[in-house]
Amino acid sequence: MPKPKKGLVTSWGTDPFTLGAYSAVAVGGSPQDFDTLAEPVGDRLFFAGEATSRNYAGTVHGAYLSGLREAKRIQKLIG
Repeated sequence: MPKPKKGLVTSWGTDPFTLGAYSAVAVGGSPQDFDTLAEPVGDRLFFAGEATSRNYAGTVHGAYLSGLREAKRIQKLIG
């Protein structure tokens, strides 16, 4: 295997706003909590992100898929 040409290190773990955080079910919580966070507020406010993905919480693809989910919700509203 050839040696890497360069590397990339993110600062996600030291970001003062996240400190490398991702979602997890709290003690006493349930997977339903992710669904609750994903519920829109009326027809104006929609939530996406890995914390709204019951099946893929804490992952990039959970965030991506939740964005697609919300885009579909909005699409239904505007026809």
